[in-house]
Amino acid sequence: MKAISVRQPWASFLAGGGKSVECRTWRGNYRGPLLICSSKGDYPINDGMGLGVVELVDVRPMTKADVPAAMLFDDDVEDALKGFAWHVKPLYEVIPFAVKGKLNFFEVDDALLQRLPDGYE
Repeated sequence: MKAISVRQPWASFLAGGGKSVECRTWRGNYRGPLLICSSKGDYPINDGMGLGVVELVDVRPMTKADVPAAMLFDDDVEDALKGFAWHVKPLYEVIPFAVKGKLNFFEVDDALLQRLPDGYE
C-alpha cells in the first residue's frame, strides 16, 4: 500500500478522521488508499508507526477555505497557501505498527495492516 509520513499530532488526526486536509508542497499524481504513518522522532508515542488508512480523493492548490480542515497554526497559514491541499476521507484505523518512513510516497506491505476492531476506542 502507498504510505506517507506525517508529523504528530496531525498523523493521528488524519488517521482518526479529525483532519480532512493535509498540506504539502508537492502535488503528487496518486489518488486512492493511503496509509498514514507518524514521523519518527515527533512524540514518544506513535513514533514511526502506521496508524490508519485514508482515501486520497483530491489534490489542488491550497486556499483559505481549506485552512480550517487542515488544522494549521496561524504561523503556518501563509506558507501553506503556497502549496497543495490533499483532501482525504478516513477509511479505517489500524493496530499501530512500526514503519520506517521516507520522504514522498513509499510502499508498505499490506500484510502488516490489521484493522482495529469495530467500536474500539
